[in-house]
Amino acid sequence: MNTILIVDFSLYNIALKKIFENNGYKVEVCESAFEAISKLKAYDFDLVVSEIELPGDNAFDLYNYIQKNYPYIPTIMTTDKNIDNFFNNIFQEGIGNILCKPIKKNEILKLSEKLITKKNTFGLKNYMKLSSMQKRIRITNSKQIKNAINKTLECIKEWNFTIQNRSVLTLVLNEMAINAIYHSHGFTKEKEARKPIKLNDGDFVDINFAKNENKYGISITDYNGILSKNQILSSINTVVEQNTLLEKAFETGEDITNLISETGRGIDLTRKLSGEYYFIIKKNFRTEIILIFDNNEINDNEQYSSLKIIEH
Repeated sequence: MNTILIVDFSLYNIALKKIFENNGYKVEVCESAFEAISKLKAYDFDLVVSEIELPGDNAFDLYNYIQKNYPYIPTIMTTDKNIDNFFNNIFQEGIGNILCKPIKKNEILKLSEKLITKKNTFGLKNYMKLSSMQKRIRITNSKQIKNAINKTLECIKEWNFTIQNRSVLTLVLNEMAINAIYHSHGFTKEKEARKPIKLNDGDFVDINFAKNENKYGISITDYNGILSKNQILSSINTVVEQNTLLEKAFETGEDITNLISETGRGIDLTRKLSGEYYFIIKKNFRTEIILIFDNNEINDNEQYSSLKIIEH
C-alpha cells in the first residue's frame, strides 16, 4: 500500500484525505512545512501533496528540502491562486506538478499513480477509457500540419462532440505540432525563419485521437524525447515575464517590441487553453502531450491553469 503525505492547513485536506483513502492509499496529514519535515524523517512516503501557501515556511521551502534529502519522492503542489503570480519560484525550484483547487478526483488520482509508479504513462488509453474509435495521423513534413489538424477536428465533430472553441483548439494543436516537428528534430532555426521542412527518413510525428461516451482525447507524440521539464518551465516562465512586460507597457506606452519573442507560446497555450492535459517525457525516447476534453464539463480557463509534467 502506497503512503501519501498531505500538507495543507485548510479544510481541503479532509477532502484530499478522503479521495486517497477511498482509493486504497494510506494517508498522513499535517498543516505546516515544519511538521511535514518531521513526518518525512519518521515515516516512508511515496508522494507528497502540499498546498503552496503554508503557515510559517512556504511549500517552496518544503519542496527544496524534499529535493535535497528525498529526491526520489514525487511532489504535487496545490493552490487556489493564479500560479503565474509565483511562477518564478516554480521555475527556480523546478516544480513540475501543480493542481488548482477545486481539484478533480480522477485527475489527481491518475497523476499520483503515474508519478509513484512511472508505469503506463504514454498513450491515451492510460488517461481515459477508450471505445473502439481510435485514429492516428502521421506527419513527416511541416506542410502536412494544417491538414492533419483539420482532419482531426472534423473527425471529432463527426463523433458528435461539441468543440467549445475550435479556433483556440486549432491554435493549441498547431503550436504543439510545430514544436514536435521542428524543435524535436533539430530544426529550431528553420522554425524561427518560418521555413517549411521535411523530416529525415524514418522520422515522424503522430497525432492520435480517440473517444468514449463523454470524452475525447488528442495526443501529439515525437519519438526523440528532447523536451525536458526544465525546458517546459523555462519556456512558461519566459512567457509569464513577457506578459508582465506587456501589461506594464499597456499602462506606460513603452515600446517593448524588441523584448517580446515567440519562445514558449505553444507550451503556455497548451497549459492555459486546454482541458485536462499532461506533458509526458522520457529522455531520448519519446515526448507526448495529451489533451482530454469532457463534454459534460465547462473548462474555466482562468481558473484552470495547472501544470502536469511526468518525466522519467
